Amino acid sequence: MKSQFRIMAVVIAALAAGTTLSAIAANSSSATTSGVSTTLPATAGTQGAGGQVKFTGEITDAACDIDTNSTNQVVDLGKWASNYFKTAGTETTKTPFHINVKDCPSSVTKVAVLFDGKHDANESDLLAIQGAATGVGIKLIEADQSTPVKLGTISDEYPIDAGSNGEDGSADLVFYADYRATADKVTAGSADGVTNFEMVYN
Repeated sequence: MKSQFRIMAVVIAALAAGTTLSAIAANSSSATTSGVSTTLPATAGTQGAGGQVKFTGEITDAACDIDTNSTNQVVDLGKWASNYFKTAGTETTKTPFHINVKDCPSSVTKVAVLFDGKHDANESDLLAIQGAATGVGIKLIEADQSTPVKLGTISDEYPIDAGSNGEDGSADLVFYADYRATADKVTAGSADGVTNFEMVYN
């Protein structure tokens, strides 16, 4: 009887070892593409020819310094009665704000700005309000006071003033902002907004 138990134990151990080896072998399947070996899962499907993705770019020192008064400024768009906004599309008075850059190297001749932030749900080109007011967004406008600056899109380019006597260049970028109704009914409340910006040099 003891001999029979020993035989059964040996058989069970052998079956278990065989199952483990099979799993290891299945999980060790691999494919090689362009000389790079990639371990594939046991459930991988049929493998076919692939390709290559190449990334290009450059790191340069061609940048200006942003004036400290421009980096974290607050622009007051004023207080407006909710009934001022008669219909969707009604806008308030435009308020100017400036972004100044300085110490520009001679390799930089133009500068632009990429504004972005939370987009308004009704008009995606507008900056969403972070407050209790509804039915209104913040519109950014180019220096000509008529061309909208779309969030996530680079603004018009501004020339760099090369300065005199070999001084580094600078530029004063002027933009405007106002409230724009995005619905026929605007409700009262705080109407703040925040946009981040990045400088784009050429």
